[in-house]
Amino acid sequence: MPSQLASFKSSKGEAEYVSAYDAVLKLWPVPFEENDIITRFGTTHIIASGSKGSPSLILLHATGTSSTLWFPNIGALNSAFRVYAVDIIGEPGKSHQSSLLRNREDCANWLGDVMQGLGLEKTNIVGLSYGGWHTLNFSLFFPDRINKIVALAPGASILPFSWPVLLLLRSLPYLPIKPNPFRSFFNKGFHPNELFARQFAIGVKHFRYPDPEKSIFTNVFSEVELSGINVPTLFIVGENEVIYDPIAAIEKVNQLIPNVETKLVPNASHLVSMEQPALVNKYILKFLG
Repeated sequence: MPSQLASFKSSKGEAEYVSAYDAVLKLWPVPFEENDIITRFGTTHIIASGSKGSPSLILLHATGTSSTLWFPNIGALNSAFRVYAVDIIGEPGKSHQSSLLRNREDCANWLGDVMQGLGLEKTNIVGLSYGGWHTLNFSLFFPDRINKIVALAPGASILPFSWPVLLLLRSLPYLPIKPNPFRSFFNKGFHPNELFARQFAIGVKHFRYPDPEKSIFTNVFSEVELSGINVPTLFIVGENEVIYDPIAAIEKVNQLIPNVETKLVPNASHLVSMEQPALVNKYILKFLG
């Protein structure tokens, strides 16, 4: 049934969200173009920037945030890559879902469709949180389509969500917009951009996720699966991460993923690319070469 699909609850709510999205896009420090890619799961919205002759880089955002999440990073990444910031289908953003992502294979096939629509045989991928989970998942299904990947605090994936975060994620649709629950994912004392925080809050208010029993979200990969990630991987996590113990996550990653580098970012919590953009950009660019 269409009501099972991810969508905005009303056209008015969607219009309010798109207006907030476009307001954040005004923070984009480089020229960009917006396009829609047709996939078997619906249309996927892309923000593209950088020289078309540069190596490609796909960016996958955290849940609830959309591609505008990358405004603090795009200037640096754009200098070396043709960057495609992707609105993950089934999430608040400008993508429109027509079929559920029911399992991990669907998720990998969706991203493969996006790459095909962009004309990419192989690419680099950077993903944060839910986007990091998609990144690791895709590397297990289509390693031959990847150059290198960067997983920024991938949601679950390595370790289960902590109970406080799990409860927060489940209660987001029922929380008031003020105070903004978005602040729970940042280091104490850090103040996220107000335009972006507003976009997140409007998404929480107006967006309806599909039935979790019919669609897939993040899960912890088995030790065998993690050991099977053979593409060059950079794992980045903030020292004050809230979704799981960052030190335990780094230890597990170093133990299991064969071709991995790890970085612990000081003075950062979950949305590490927004809190410490200069340092994260430096790590990503050095790793991707």
